[in-house]
Formats: sequence, C-alpha cells, structure tokens
Amino acid sequence: MKIIKLIATVFVALIASQAASAQSFTLDKDSSKMWWMSPGVMDIHIKAKNETASPITMSWKFIDHHTDLGWDFLGGCDNVGCYIYSTNVNTTDAVAPGKDCDFKFSYRGDGGAFDSKSYSTIEITGGSTKDSATFVAYKTKAVGIVSAILQDNDIAIYPNPAQSYIDVMYSPSSDVKTIAIYNLIGKAVSVYKVTDKNSARCEFNAEMPSGIYVVRVADSKGAVIATRKITRQ
Repeated sequence: MKIIKLIATVFVALIASQAASAQSFTLDKDSSKMWWMSPGVMDIHIKAKNETASPITMSWKFIDHHTDLGWDFLGGCDNVGCYIYSTNVNTTDAVAPGKDCDFKFSYRGDGGAFDSKSYSTIEITGGSTKDSATFVAYKTKAVGIVSAILQDNDIAIYPNPAQSYIDVMYSPSSDVKTIAIYNLIGKAVSVYKVTDKNSARCEFNAEMPSGIYVVRVADSKGAVIATRKITRQ
C-alpha cells in the first residue's frame, strides 16, 4: 500500500512539474502576416497566444533595433497602443485564455538601397514564459522588399533560388558565428565567419555547380542552430 501511495505521489508531482514548465504563451508564426500600407511601407504582425486557462498580463520591451540608411522605423503596436523605438514599454492589457496579443511593427524602405534592412527585436514576458521575436524588413534586387519574423533558432535566406550569393538573416540574440554551405554528399564547399549580428552575405565560389545545397548555421560553441536547403541556378 505504501508503494502505491509513493507511486501516486511521484505521479502527481510529475504532473505538477510538467504543468509548471508549460508555456504560458506561444508566438504563432503561422498567423504572421505582412501588409503593404503604401509604396515602400509595410506592417509585419505576429500573435502571442495565451495558452493558459487564466488571463495573463504580457509585458514587452525593445532589446535591439537597427535601420540602414534610407529606412524608417514607423513604430510598433500591441493590443493597447503604438510606440516609437526607445519608448519605455511596460505592459499590455491582460490577455484572456486562448486569445492573442497582436504585435505589429511598421517600416518604410523605399528609400533604402538594395541589400539593406531594418529590424527590431522585442522580448515578451507573460506568466512563466519569456520569448523574443525579431521583425525584419529587407530589400533585395532579386525580389524587392521582403519580411521575416525570426526567433532564436530561425533563419531566413534571400534570394532562393540564387545565382551568385545568398543573404542569411538571423535573430541578433541567436549568437550565430559560422555559416557553412554543404553539397548533398555532405562536403563543405564554403564556410563563412559571421561578424554582423543580424545578417551575413555568403558568396558562392566559382567551383560550385548549379544544384541543391544545404546551409548550416552554428553558434559560438559550434552547436547547429538551423539548417536550410537552397538552390543555385
């Protein structure tokens, strides 16, 4: 009988531990959208969904921001209001169970040169969960102005397919140090040391034939953060 009670106690403790470690909210990248508000101006959205059975209050703050020459950051918004960069943002309203806090960030890039960007990284705290998201607006000659929302283990690659180079974008908080391109038999054909905290240009070497390659991104300890397939035309 004592053994049964002990097992029951351990089981209840395990359930309680799992419940305590459950995420209070999730960032729903599938709900992310981009809207063109006018030529060269875009709004980028992501939703933070309350995954608990009770209302939670989400607080957030800017932790990084950058604009290249010719770009304008027009502000960020949550469910309560809109703010300029460097505003001391403290809390949003309480988010009901199953509901979203919709974050929106706006950029104007029509005056920026090709291969230029603007981005903002925010840290969101709610309940027992803390997460970050980087809103990136990027201008390429191949595809014009594009957007991406990056978390710590995310990367975005433009253009893809590519001809002579790729630009790899990643979260400033992801500690990216090395980007390597591998062929399909697992041989590294190019390795790049990263110096920029948000993006890196990887030039293809002349010996790389057209075809499919794998891009592998690693941090300062050599741990692989992300892998993606690309095509060289």
